[in-house]
Amino acid sequence: EYFTILWPTVKAFSIESAGNVLDRDAELRIFTNLPDTPRDSPGAGAPRRARTRINIDFRKGRADIYAIQRFFADKVLGTDTVDPSASAVSMAGQVDSGSGNPFSWMGDDSRMVDAEAMDRQYKVNPPILQHCEKVEMAFKGRRDLVLMTSKRLLFVDIKGAFGLGKKVEFTSLPWTTVTAFGVKSAGSFMDKDSECLIWTDFDDIWYPPTEGEDSPPPPPIPRRSFIELDFQKDKVDLMAVHRYLSERCLRVEGGHKDADGYYTPNLRPYDMPVSPDIMAPTKPGALDAVLGWLGNDAHALNPAELNAQLHGDTKMLQDDERAVLAYKAGRDTLVFTNKRIFIIDVQGMSGKRIAYKSVPYSSVRSFAVESSGSWDTDSEVKIWGKFHWMDGPGNKIKQDLRKGKADIIAIQAYLAEQTIGSQDGKAALPAGATAAEAGKVSNLLSFLGDNAVSTNPSEIEKQFKTSPRILQSDEKVEQAYKCGRDLCVFTSKRIVLVDRQGMSGKRIEYRTVPLRYCHAFKFNTAGSLMSEPKCKIYVSGAADVQQDLSKSSSDVWSVQKILAEKILKK
Repeated sequence: EYFTILWPTVKAFSIESAGNVLDRDAELRIFTNLPDTPRDSPGAGAPRRARTRINIDFRKGRADIYAIQRFFADKVLGTDTVDPSASAVSMAGQVDSGSGNPFSWMGDDSRMVDAEAMDRQYKVNPPILQHCEKVEMAFKGRRDLVLMTSKRLLFVDIKGAFGLGKKVEFTSLPWTTVTAFGVKSAGSFMDKDSECLIWTDFDDIWYPPTEGEDSPPPPPIPRRSFIELDFQKDKVDLMAVHRYLSERCLRVEGGHKDADGYYTPNLRPYDMPVSPDIMAPTKPGALDAVLGWLGNDAHALNPAELNAQLHGDTKMLQDDERAVLAYKAGRDTLVFTNKRIFIIDVQGMSGKRIAYKSVPYSSVRSFAVESSGSWDTDSEVKIWGKFHWMDGPGNKIKQDLRKGKADIIAIQAYLAEQTIGSQDGKAALPAGATAAEAGKVSNLLSFLGDNAVSTNPSEIEKQFKTSPRILQSDEKVEQAYKCGRDLCVFTSKRIVLVDRQGMSGKRIEYRTVPLRYCHAFKFNTAGSLMSEPKCKIYVSGAADVQQDLSKSSSDVWSVQKILAEKILKK
């Protein structure tokens, strides 16, 4: 078998040095996003996707594992542009104060250590870092290290009892692989650790085997799909970590085409160091002041006032970042800035444990807003992201909003501007190309069969540009299909799915699927008797779209042409 892996599919990598006499093999592990059918049944004793991890063993003394690491770093992180420095020295003589707390030591909670010392060590002994790369923040647990550099997250895992073994694993996670991030403060006085949260764009979820036929399946493990780093709360400035991650993971000016040919905002270049002011200590009491200002009642927040709070002593937002829409629901806060979706999630009985989660708009793959109904008082926002774990296997974030306190159409419009605003809005079909109107009998059969009847695109476009205002000004409706009470609309930029729920039909969900993230599609033409044409659209990072089409009223090839024009590369 000759199996070829293209470099754009390599999302992360690790090397593991050879151990003692009984463990003489070194190992290279490649993390990929290769397509594979996900495993749905837990307890299988296998990963959800078989090709996420590819392991290659090397016999000790037969391969230079560090040379392999440098080669992968050049390919995945970018070429090392600086020659080795003769002035680099080892870490000899550096003193670490230690955890100072037996509970933190047993829990393997990390503390901040000297980043410059780590930079000097891992450019020489062993030579892991590129010479154009710089360690900007460093954390040490009981024996392991986490280094945040100008190019990657580097995990140093020392194997063996008490860390005395020779086997060490170095895992490199490029910043381009991080699709969301967050920090979580410590809770009550018994909770001694805060946390850093990292979400990645490859599916590394593992289903452990069941212990017996009658045993319940054990919960899945996210592995590198979702990473939690425990910190000693009194030895790590959590807001400084949050500010640093914002600098490394949020977009800056300009952009480029990614491996799929889509325009992607640029991240901070490795040769643009993060300012020391970002990592400066946070003023004591600054975070409590922000939380006190937010309060506990449900309401829409004034963006100008919120900007002043989030740009204050905590510096939660970047200097060139501003809050545009903000809502408070219960104890939680949802903020839409010009760079990310920012969620403040208050947890626990005391409310002292708080998660601050950031989802860059470049990680959003689909979104929906849902109005409140007759009996329920909350409207909702749903986000499908380029990650695979969110409180369990899945990639959906759901946030409730109090009825009457949030303009869900404004939220929808702003999300559309951030996710599809720069996409080409020209029509794929000639002007006036619509499907024929269906007759009364056909309408009845379509309704009973729960398939779709074509409607007039110009009428839908007029409706969706006025009440409610769903579409953008340069967006065209090309085909629309009514399915019972629901609606499926193909526009020049996206697929809009309108789902009316409940007996009254007042609870309505408007879901957007950008065409730029639709990577494949298929059609089934109508057969004999009662069969109807169908289409299925495969979406990267969100649920696939399936739609029945009425054979008597739909030009199925018009939909095929829309998708071909928008999805296939020229």
